[in-house]
Amino acid sequence: MSRLAEATFWSATFAGGLRLATPLIFASIGETFAQRSGVLNIGLEGYMIVGALASLYVADPTLTPIGFVAGGLAGLLLSALMVLFSIRLRANQVVVGFGLTILGVGITGFIFRLTTSVGGVDRQVPLPGKINIPVLSDIPWFGRALFLHSWYTWFAVGLVPVAWWISSRTIFGLQVRSVGEDPDAASARGIDVIKVRTHATLISGLLGGFGGAALMLGAVGRFQPMVTANRGFIALIVLIMASWKIWGAALGAFVFGFFEALSINLNNVFVDMPTELLEAIPFVVALAILTVGVRWSRMPPALGTNYEAIK
Repeated sequence: MSRLAEATFWSATFAGGLRLATPLIFASIGETFAQRSGVLNIGLEGYMIVGALASLYVADPTLTPIGFVAGGLAGLLLSALMVLFSIRLRANQVVVGFGLTILGVGITGFIFRLTTSVGGVDRQVPLPGKINIPVLSDIPWFGRALFLHSWYTWFAVGLVPVAWWISSRTIFGLQVRSVGEDPDAASARGIDVIKVRTHATLISGLLGGFGGAALMLGAVGRFQPMVTANRGFIALIVLIMASWKIWGAALGAFVFGFFEALSINLNNVFVDMPTELLEAIPFVVALAILTVGVRWSRMPPALGTNYEAIK
């Protein structure tokens, strides 16, 4: 119990929270673009798990960024099916999204078992070293927690202001919000709704794949079926908690990551407490925040509705 009063405990929890939040930051930011454009892209879990597997199989132990790029491209490829069926052929977005998740989970499990011998050694890659920021990482207590992370985490953190700028300060970002608010009005003003939704969905697939790759190459290091552990659906919850805002999505991802890291570290403190009870902590916190925050959140009015161009 005394360990809860130690600064090192909370420093480690904070650092672990940021590391665990990294895949969620990628996935939730990408999903923000898709849902703001009106596409209820719930195939995010599928994008993440194909990104995780592709990154592992392509990554060179001495050059893992190649695997990271491959993971993003795998998510992009799977999201192209969402574009085809839901945006182009106007199939139900929820059905297609669940179908892509099932496809992603099924095909990765099949490929993994097909390429890994029974009882064989798991495919794995070495986890990356941490980038040390001189002086800042030497700050007592929280220096290492804040300023000593792998480049995957720094990339995710750096992506947040870039995504916010694209979303709120560019023509593309304005078009995304316009087609999510009222696609007919946007079309009347000369915006190609199908094109904008296509690009937004592909961005979601790319960043979802990056999220799976960051999980695999930056945190786990080895693949197992269902290795993403429903993080795609967690990213969807984070997005609703954030009321479809970029900065809010990043903050929500960290909140979930922090409490997930807290539940892991508490296992070492309360050794007699059921593990399942401690593992439920981040989900209980997310549910509580979602229950309170949903009252003030405002989803894009056209979210989940297909658009048919008037000829």
